Amino acid sequence: MDKLMNRSWVMKIIALLLAFMLYLSVNLDDGASSSNKFLNRSSSANTGVETLTDVPVQVSYNEKNRIVRGVPDTVIMTLEGPKNILAQTKLQKDYQAYIDLDNLSLGQHRVKVQYRNISDNLNVVVKPDIVNVTIEERDSKQFSVEASYDKNKVKNGYEAGEATVSPRSVTVTGASSQLDQVAYVKAIIDLDNASKTVTKQATVVALDKNLNKLNVTVQPETVNVTIPVKNISKKVPIDVIQEGTPGDGVNITKLEPKTDTVKIIGPSDSLEKIDKIDNIPVDVTGITKSKDIKVNVPVPDGIDSVSPKQITVHVEVDKQGDEQDAEETDASAAETKSFKNLPVSLTGQSSKYTYELLSPTSVDADVKGPKSDLDKLTKSGITLSANVGNLSAGEHTVPIIINSPDSVTSTLSTKQAKVRVTAKKQSGTNDEQTDKETSGNTSDKETKPDTGTGSGSGTNPGTGNSGDSADKPSEETDTPEDNTDTPTDSTETGDDSSNQSDESSTPVDGQTDNTSGN
Repeated sequence: MDKLMNRSWVMKIIALLLAFMLYLSVNLDDGASSSNKFLNRSSSANTGVETLTDVPVQVSYNEKNRIVRGVPDTVIMTLEGPKNILAQTKLQKDYQAYIDLDNLSLGQHRVKVQYRNISDNLNVVVKPDIVNVTIEERDSKQFSVEASYDKNKVKNGYEAGEATVSPRSVTVTGASSQLDQVAYVKAIIDLDNASKTVTKQATVVALDKNLNKLNVTVQPETVNVTIPVKNISKKVPIDVIQEGTPGDGVNITKLEPKTDTVKIIGPSDSLEKIDKIDNIPVDVTGITKSKDIKVNVPVPDGIDSVSPKQITVHVEVDKQGDEQDAEETDASAAETKSFKNLPVSLTGQSSKYTYELLSPTSVDADVKGPKSDLDKLTKSGITLSANVGNLSAGEHTVPIIINSPDSVTSTLSTKQAKVRVTAKKQSGTNDEQTDKETSGNTSDKETKPDTGTGSGSGTNPGTGNSGDSADKPSEETDTPEDNTDTPTDSTETGDDSSNQSDESSTPVDGQTDNTSGN
């Protein structure tokens, strides 16, 4: 062997073999590396990732006897793998996320969220993958239902009574621990400015002591609720008394209210205690002739409001001696003077509307009175107006009101004007309410409409002349109900449908019946 190894040709052969083996080793490694790189590039090009959100979680448990809490409604699933399998999975949409609780006992458990109907060639990540659940026994209890509503939400002048609920009780089902927390079972109703009996279906909710809604099942889910809404106004008679001292040589012979009754609004128990508003003072200080006087109506204790707020009282006087004779002489010496084309203006306008005086734009007037007064009277001393404060959108006919000196009476060629009212766009309910109040207050201060037979002394209502009667509204404007309603001291109750006549004849404070001038 040693001799063989000592030969040069043997060593050359061995060296050649080793070189050949080394060559093969290097080339095989490079080939394998190249192959792996090719395979990786090919695999990366065909792999994708899909994220599935809001995947519903199905729970398997004994629903008849048990309640499960803590299971999320949905989970997020991220899928990674071949693009063709991802596309097929997403298109078929038969994948599911689920939790199996069938073999678990009552109590708290940490369980894994599983999935199915997804190819094994895909990698799946579920978030959350572990959830804490509580398994409790299902229980049911009967609870009485209470109607919940705000009595102050009814229309002004009305009162909400006690509600009736049908059925009176419901069955609440849930975990025992949840049923122990039930403090109230309510059917919530919104009265929404109601003026008649309200009957609605209301959803029933179970609440804890802090009025938090509990996650339980209620059967039936809705109940019928009826809430009686009654009118709480009442008409009572009024009485006036003299206050102050009239002028020298003048006796007050009569104080006659133009309104027999007023409407009072308030709680039922307060209405029952009031049968009359008497001793309303009428200030006659310094009065020298018969006239109409506006007086405020006091609001009795315990009452919310009175309608109308003001009444007209006719004061009749008796003058003594030469003053009465002189007045009669002046009246017999009366003359007539005519004024042509007196302009008509509009008063009481609201920012909610635009107004257009259609006809007439001017009116002729015959003025009768003492010659000395007529000689001094000019066209500028007579003004004509039409009150539009309570008009809604549309065309209306309103009385023309004349303002002239007390010592004369006036007759107009045309007693009514036609007006077109157009609504503007409103910015909110607060502006609307302000306009209502403004128009109502304006109405209370407007001059009494002319009837065509004015009196300088103010003894004939409706002349529209200046003085005390000229800057106060007529009785018809203040108290439209007095022309139609019969005085009564009985409390008006019932639904809005049964009180429509009263509502139409007795507007709320600050509102005037638009038909009074038509």
